[in-house]
Amino acid sequence: MGAADSKLAFRKSVFKLYEEKTIPPTENEFWELFWNLPETIDDVFSLIGANDIRRTRDSAPDNFETLIDKVLKKMQDTVHANQFPTDQHSINHLLNCCRIMTRIMPFVFESPEHTEWEERFFWTPRQVEKEKKNPEDKPEYETLPCRGELLLDLTIQALFLAGFTIPIALATKESKVNYMIWENGVGSSLPITTYKDNEANRTEVLRLLVVLLSRSMYVLPSQLLLKEDLWLRYVAVKTERKIVLVILCSLLNTICNYDPTGWVPYNHVVGVGPREQLVTFCLTALLILLDYRSPQQAETMRQQEQLHSPTSHKSAELPAQVETLTLENPDAIPRTSMELEVFTPGTTDPYHHKVDENAFRHYMSKMHRKQDFEFLMLGIYRLLSNPMTAANTYLPGSTKRVSCFIDVVMLCWRLIETNPRFIKHLVETERALDLTVSLIFYAMDNKDKMTQIGLVRMCAFILQTLSSEKEYCVKLNKPFTTHASLPNVIRLYAFNGTYADFLIISIYTLISSTQGRLSALYPAFMLTIANISSYVSNLGVTTSSKLISMFHSMASPTFLLADEYNPQLTCYLLETLNNLIHYHYTENLNLVYAVVLHHDYFDRLSKLTFTDAVAEVNRVRQMRERKSAEDEHETTLEENKKDHEDHKEDEEKPKLSYAAVVASNLPSNEAGSSTSNPERRDSTNTISAYPTRQGFVPNEQWMSYWKSKFPLSTLSALIEQLVPKMEE
Repeated sequence: MGAADSKLAFRKSVFKLYEEKTIPPTENEFWELFWNLPETIDDVFSLIGANDIRRTRDSAPDNFETLIDKVLKKMQDTVHANQFPTDQHSINHLLNCCRIMTRIMPFVFESPEHTEWEERFFWTPRQVEKEKKNPEDKPEYETLPCRGELLLDLTIQALFLAGFTIPIALATKESKVNYMIWENGVGSSLPITTYKDNEANRTEVLRLLVVLLSRSMYVLPSQLLLKEDLWLRYVAVKTERKIVLVILCSLLNTICNYDPTGWVPYNHVVGVGPREQLVTFCLTALLILLDYRSPQQAETMRQQEQLHSPTSHKSAELPAQVETLTLENPDAIPRTSMELEVFTPGTTDPYHHKVDENAFRHYMSKMHRKQDFEFLMLGIYRLLSNPMTAANTYLPGSTKRVSCFIDVVMLCWRLIETNPRFIKHLVETERALDLTVSLIFYAMDNKDKMTQIGLVRMCAFILQTLSSEKEYCVKLNKPFTTHASLPNVIRLYAFNGTYADFLIISIYTLISSTQGRLSALYPAFMLTIANISSYVSNLGVTTSSKLISMFHSMASPTFLLADEYNPQLTCYLLETLNNLIHYHYTENLNLVYAVVLHHDYFDRLSKLTFTDAVAEVNRVRQMRERKSAEDEHETTLEENKKDHEDHKEDEEKPKLSYAAVVASNLPSNEAGSSTSNPERRDSTNTISAYPTRQGFVPNEQWMSYWKSKFPLSTLSALIEQLVPKMEE
């Protein structure tokens, strides 16, 4: 559509869609313009405006339905044509059909008023009258598949259409559709020759598939898990087993074979390459498919979460007192010995007797070959490490930084969540340490960006899940010799320690530098440290100091009384210190010395009463209010001084001193000394004025319960034995 005349003709045909209420389906010359005239996806998206689609949908629904039917019929004829590509069924025709459906489907999903129409039009089987042999015969009807099923089937078939998304040489005598894995890797050791046009066409078709599977974007969060997503369910549940395997392996292999780095610096500045676009859509489609759960499964998971606390799961390898939280596999699919490379359609698969199970999650959980795990982890780490490499080059901006790293982190999370064998393999290799560094990089780099809190959350949960594995915890004792090559955002000053030191100090930084913005992730961070504590030895001086500093903050009354479950975090930290000393006393002398040096922190916690805690909270609150009043008064004085600095008589007057300002804002019994303790109020009156989250009001019984849970006996015995010796 390079000529202005053809663009104008196409634009007029778009106008005609809503200007004429009913255009006959038999007017083929008009309908064929939609796949004959456009040449690029930009033509479709620029010449078919959003308002044009809405006006057609609302004011000329018959034309809207006819357009969809005509495009579906053209897609069906092209995909199933005996000869493809030809002038009658060209590649551009099929691309334009995909582009038009990609353009209009979001407007089908966006309107709640059209939900009933969508279900009726796309998901009701169609009755078509058969041709009569004799005019006098009674009419007979043929049941055709739903339009939604047909559109999804055609989209998937287009992903494996010879001469379109796979080489023309792979066509068979029976069909042009050949379900071949796109690239070598999981499920296929032999690569197929692929051309750039094939990859570009895959991107276009995957874009349509992602749009079709994204109906949940237009549903209110409160309704998301209450109503079935028929589009996603059809692909994730009803797709044939062989096709599921081919799609899964094709998407995984395309992602993991992608290498964003090039030989020439700055070769990426011209824009996002077609290969990265393809990988991005592969990631998006795969993550959507892996994330599907039926409303029944979602309700079951919700009930299980209510019955069982997520922090009640313990690792079999860890001591009983250390609680761990791992990402559970909610599907509970029985194991089989299925090989991914076996594509025998007649093979009995007990999976098909199950209802509403996600086939993609099912087969993702069945991968078990070592070479597959190595391939996946190599490809994932290559993409995860790219932003670190791009941020740490001698020539700024010379290395391409992939934009899909968040999706790669999510894919790693899904692998860990769905396949226990994958995490077992991961923690047995050095990749687990490399992954740890990458996750810390993403957490540190995005901790101050509110829009990326979800990424930080994923990193925290993956680290916590890794920490529940004994092999991983033991590996953390390895010296971190390559620390100096890290980007500035995670490089520690004068660091000379182990991966455990690096992990603990980084978690401390994430907590201390975010001013409570990551408070929802504190349990994950503290459980990570608690899980590794039984196996970590030779902690450095800095790490030991950070742990004690963290304990000082978490043992303070202001922290303990701020939230109902904050004392649980203090318990985790005490368990950490206990394990580090109990299991590796001689190897963690730096920590022992730090505990003894700051023994008063532990003494205060052991002697803390509810009354003392409330008094301390009030004292801190009054200090903050006093400081705020001082700052406000000082600001007023500076403004007054600036307004009257030209008047000599004002200069001769005595100025109000800083101490006088403080004294004037103190109660009469505190004016003499700003450091005197405030009068202790009755606990009932104090608590009623104490601001807490979610309406929580601490009381004596609550305090007694948590204080009895604090594991202070080991540390108290250590302090009792060593403090007198140090004082001597």
